[in-house]
Amino acid sequence: MTDQFTAVLDETESAQRAYAEQLGVESERIPFTAETLPDARIAVRANQDLLQEVASHLINRAGHVSIIDERGAGKSHFRDLVYNALSDGPRSDEFYIARIREVESLTTRRAYVRLLDALAEYDDFDIPDEYPHATDDVRQLVEDVAEQLEAQNKACVVQVDQLEDAARNTRTFRQLLAALQSVGDLGDSQPVFVLFLFGTPLASERIDELRETLSSRLVAKNRSLERFGFAETDELIARWLAWARDEEYEEGYPSDPFAASAIERIVKRSDGTPRSIRQKCYHAFRAGTHQFADGAGVEITAETIEEYTED
Repeated sequence: MTDQFTAVLDETESAQRAYAEQLGVESERIPFTAETLPDARIAVRANQDLLQEVASHLINRAGHVSIIDERGAGKSHFRDLVYNALSDGPRSDEFYIARIREVESLTTRRAYVRLLDALAEYDDFDIPDEYPHATDDVRQLVEDVAEQLEAQNKACVVQVDQLEDAARNTRTFRQLLAALQSVGDLGDSQPVFVLFLFGTPLASERIDELRETLSSRLVAKNRSLERFGFAETDELIARWLAWARDEEYEEGYPSDPFAASAIERIVKRSDGTPRSIRQKCYHAFRAGTHQFADGAGVEITAETIEEYTED
């Protein structure tokens, strides 16, 4: 005799497969399930004004930038857009880019080391295989790289992710900020390292509190990302469905089976962040699955969401 949960697994999988087949969705590509987008084409083209501002600051080396917003607002996607373009895009030969992640326990020396390790991936720098133990000596290596950047008349964009993880520990956060300010100050007339910082409001508050000088040098400080309304949510749904059907998304691709009332309900119930929108879409898709299994139709409406979800 099948146990209770195995029976539920079988029933759920069967219902999902039947609904997916009805929609032309591949059973291995159920939409809205992945926290990280499985394909860049799913992403809605948003934040154009902010991208233009960031591009201007990087081209002109006008100063440092911080993107500060709540979790789920799309910081990772925005960060990756810039990183991928500068590391592998058609203009990648004009910039260097270094990404510093997992910053929770970074000391000043470790921050320097992470930067040097990232730049050592390029063949253009004279960086030793081993680093000295003293922090000041490692910083001297960073200064040497700065001189090499000056000679090439190029800048290195330094992306630092999830600063809020480090901000909770005052002692280590002070050390990380000291390293970032030291690096950001290098360059004769323009910075050769352009800081591109990401975090939540907690990180911004702690930077202001602990390193006012660094905070004052942010030419674009605490920039936030756009929230999704009806149009963006409709596009996101259409892009996910195109991916789930292994089809190319084009403008005007239908968001069926999501009715306009369902999209309005999703927007209303979410906080407007891409993560929240995606999660609400996933629950709506689940509701559609249950409704279809009950023989009550394919279309997902506001009523479908009300009746078949608790979210």
